[in-house]
Amino acid sequence: MHGNARSHVDRHIPFKREGWGIALFIVGLAVASAAFATVVHKRTYRHPTDVHFQAAGAAAGSASHGAASASH
Repeated sequence: MHGNARSHVDRHIPFKREGWGIALFIVGLAVASAAFATVVHKRTYRHPTDVHFQAAGAAAGSASHGAASASH
């Protein structure tokens, strides 16, 4: 019954490093991108109800609208 069974032979199979450097580079790039996006968001984001928030062109737009309506 066990006559044909092969006995276990210990063989050292070396660790292959194929592609691990590139994989670690990609993971590091993803982490750095997420950190950079978080920093930019924290420094530049203003909530729409913030009292210091101004719409783009609000200050210049009011002056130009007054001049444009006077000329029409």
